[in-house]
Amino acid sequence: MRKIIAYKNYYREFMEKLSQQERDKIKRALLLFETEDRIPRHYITYIRDGVYEFRVTYGNKEFRLFFIYDGDTVVVLFNCYTKKTQKAPKREIDKAIKLKEEYKNERK
Repeated sequence: MRKIIAYKNYYREFMEKLSQQERDKIKRALLLFETEDRIPRHYITYIRDGVYEFRVTYGNKEFRLFFIYDGDTVVVLFNCYTKKTQKAPKREIDKAIKLKEEYKNERK
């Protein structure tokens, strides 16, 4: 079993902007991620520099949550966004990498 934590307020602020049904879908997907040893490949994509993207689809909307693994059992959520283009926006990826470095520096 994994433990999922949110770094600062990025996840909470993102979730507050969504409808209740969208929030419920993301929470169910994260529960699957938290409890299952094997996650279907379409949920997770490696981005770069130790940062991954967790993918959730609800209706015609696609949500992306950036995260890292901290050890074997902890998943740290960073910034999130609603996908509107084919590729992940560079600024969102750069922000996730910056947050990863910030998180790691605080853990020292």
